[in-house]
Amino acid sequence: MTSFTSRAYAGSADLDRLIDFAQNATGACWPRSTYMKAGDVVWMMFTPGFDPATNIRFWSDDDGLVAYAWFEPPLTVDFDIRPGASPDDSLADEILRWAEERRRSLTETIPKAYAMLGENTLSTKALDSDPGRVSLLNRNGYSRTDRFHVLYSRSLVEAPIAQPDLDAGLRLRHATDADLDARVDVHRDAWSVWGKSKVTVDTYRRLRSAPIYDPELDVVLEDAAGKFLSYCIGWRDAANGIGHFEPVGCRPDFAGRGYARAVTIEGLRRMQARVLHTALVGTESINQRARVLYPSCGFVEVDRAHYYVKQLG
Repeated sequence: MTSFTSRAYAGSADLDRLIDFAQNATGACWPRSTYMKAGDVVWMMFTPGFDPATNIRFWSDDDGLVAYAWFEPPLTVDFDIRPGASPDDSLADEILRWAEERRRSLTETIPKAYAMLGENTLSTKALDSDPGRVSLLNRNGYSRTDRFHVLYSRSLVEAPIAQPDLDAGLRLRHATDADLDARVDVHRDAWSVWGKSKVTVDTYRRLRSAPIYDPELDVVLEDAAGKFLSYCIGWRDAANGIGHFEPVGCRPDFAGRGYARAVTIEGLRRMQARVLHTALVGTESINQRARVLYPSCGFVEVDRAHYYVKQLG
């Protein structure tokens, strides 16, 4: 049996390790879907109030980082095991035990977006294309729910992407250091339909200095008065030639006008200019607007990751 050591997240060098892990997993599994992308790692790391030392754990073997678990309070855990690592049920079981203990230690209110998963539960995801993960979760007492994460892909090499059509007075550009307040305001407003956003000027400022953040892929749509109406952040996985969107948003009062589509198309154009071959994006099954938006931008569904829930009692 392989011997593993385990420890908590311990600083910025570990962020680089997680980015490398995500990029290596993407490359090893391509073109199949994987779990957290490099952009997910960076975006989630700067979630306001998130404590990586408490909520991220590493497992290593003689070859380095073999697995991680990322607990997203109050009831969700993401985890991944290095592709090609020697199969060892004890490692996967230990990851889930750690996550369950972390969940039991919390008494936070369940966010609106996750209320359907239930009180006193722990949830995680398994790709429909990953029967090994499904078997692991079933063996550990997890049950599949009707909720899922939809994963989309779009080629960037087939033809040039045309500029989006805009109404008079609207302009596409990228956010700058002078736009911190406005950029945070549009994000908070866009996500207010799912509950109050915790993003602040300080957390967004720190995100802008994070690894792999490209300011020119932080696209905004503004009106003639300079008000931001929609936005997206694109992430470049240069090692694999892949772009990834996380997040995309539009002010609720301006939904349905094609504004989220405009920033997404502009983000695709900028990824194409960086000679990336594929763009990826995902959304929750309950986000019906996003599930219309992404196919309208040329994305096709390539996989689903269903939520699996365990009642902890």
